[in-house]
Formats: sequence, structure tokens, C-alpha cells
Amino acid sequence: MGEQAIVIFGRVTRGDGSALPGAAVTLCDLAGDQLDRATTDGGGHYQVVPPSGGTYLLICSSAQRRPRASLVAVSDTAQRQDVGLEGGGATLAGTVGTGTEGTGTGGTGTGGLTETVLTLTDVSGVVVAVTRSDAAGTYLFADLPEGVYTLTAAGSGIPPVAETVQVPAEGRVTHDLTLRLGAVLSGTVRSATGSRPVAEALATLVSADGSVVGSAVTGENGTFRFDDVGDGVYTITASGYAPVASEIEIGRGTTTEVELVLIPPSAGPEPETDPVPAPATSWGASAAPSAPSHSGNGHVPAHAAADGTPDGSDHR
Repeated sequence: MGEQAIVIFGRVTRGDGSALPGAAVTLCDLAGDQLDRATTDGGGHYQVVPPSGGTYLLICSSAQRRPRASLVAVSDTAQRQDVGLEGGGATLAGTVGTGTEGTGTGGTGTGGLTETVLTLTDVSGVVVAVTRSDAAGTYLFADLPEGVYTLTAAGSGIPPVAETVQVPAEGRVTHDLTLRLGAVLSGTVRSATGSRPVAEALATLVSADGSVVGSAVTGENGTFRFDDVGDGVYTITASGYAPVASEIEIGRGTTTEVELVLIPPSAGPEPETDPVPAPATSWGASAAPSAPSHSGNGHVPAHAAADGTPDGSDHR
């Protein structure tokens, strides 16, 4: 019976336990000299032969994974040594652009956006990695496990974009992102007479399909501004104060004074409140009645008879 060969054999796997074919396995002595070399087969199996019993250095490496070295002691029999290589098996890379002609990379024909924050999350919403685009607008995530991810890109003053990316077990995935650059709409509301700026006017921007894009209240100089407006055709309207009403009672032979307060428009919905009647002040029976004062476009629903009797009633 012949002597049994002294060999070191085993299986190389990924972090999840699956076979890793094509991995390089190198056997060296403790001085670093190479003694044998093998490549794993489709099932991740390998076999190297040492010259004799002793302690040897076994080095295993694969593209896109962290290499691993271990000491293996063998005697006069075969020695099994399984190796697991950690690290993701794929790379996700691409360019963040604006969709406009520029100096982008990779033949995308888009202008690259620098310092864009890119966030990669898994299907459970856990953040896997975060990076920023470089001066050319390119980004890269390395050592990614196989799976489905959400890639989000957000830049300063630019609406974020989120897209789904499928990452394989190994290899490189190229995924370019296009961020829409929003436009700015600004203007001034003026009165028809004298072209004076109108403060506290409500400017409303409506898209072509009738949806309200946004609203803004003008400042002291009558100006308004809408940021991050997409390209397209819009309708913009301007409105002033809403009408107000206050019920008052006018006594016979009195002078009644009323104050009406116009509420400025708001860019958002206002809570509903009940109107509070303004107080009426009597100045004595000898004073002549005066017409109630009006402010802005308010309306006073006061009803008085021509002889000074409220509502034409008979007071004796």
C-alpha cells in the first residue's frame, strides 16, 4: 500500500456561505516563498500540495473581496482548511447629472454635479452606505452584497431623487442619476393706479393642469418669489384682502364710529374663527349722526332710516 499524499484541501465561500469560484489559493512557507497555487472550481473547492509536513501560510484572494491568510499545520495526512472571504461582491457606480449638456463623464452627455450626497438603503430602510459625488459628478459604492437597494441623491437647492437599483452577487453596476434643476420665479404686485407696490397681497402659482404649485404673500415692497419651479406653462394670480363685515346698531341722534380690520392673506389655510363685532360708541343725543367709516373694500351692513331711526322703527 502506497503512502497517502500530503495535501491541503477545502472550500472557499462568500460571507453568506455560498461557493466562491475563481478564487486564488496560494501556499507559501513561513519565509514567504510560494510552494503551490490553485484556483477554486465551480463549487469553490481547491487543493494544494505541500512538500512535507509542517506549518504553512495559506493565502486566499478574490476580486472585490478582502483577502485572507491563515497558518495551516499538516502532518502526514490530508488536511482540510475551509476559507470564507468577507466583503461585498459587487460595485455600484455612476454619474450624477442635470440632464443638460456639459462636461459629464462616461459619455452621458450630462453636466456632472459635484458634492451631491448619495445614500444607499436596503429593502428594510437601513442605510448601507453614504458617499458624495466627486468633481466630475461620479460616485462609487464597493463591496455590496447582492440585493435590491434604494439609491437617493440630494444636492444643495435641488429636489432629491430616489431610484431602485438591483445589485448582483458580483461585478459592476453602472447607474446614472439625473437631478432636475428647479427654476426661480419672482415678481412684484402693483396697483393699477399709480403702479404702487402692494404689500400683503397673495400671489398664487397654478400649473397647466390646474394644480396649485404654491402661494406667497408679498412683502412691504410688493415682491414675491417661488423657488424650485419646474419648466412649463403656469398661471399666476394676485389677490388682496378678503371682505370683512361687522354688524352695528345706530341709535337715534347719535354719532357712531366703527373700525374694520382687514386680515392679510396667508400662503396657507387659515383656521376658521367667528367674527367679533366692533364696539359702537355713542357721543350724546345732541350730536349729528355721521355715516359709518369704510376701510379698504370692507362692507358695513348697517340699516338706518332716513329720520335717524334704526331700521325705520318707531321710537316714542
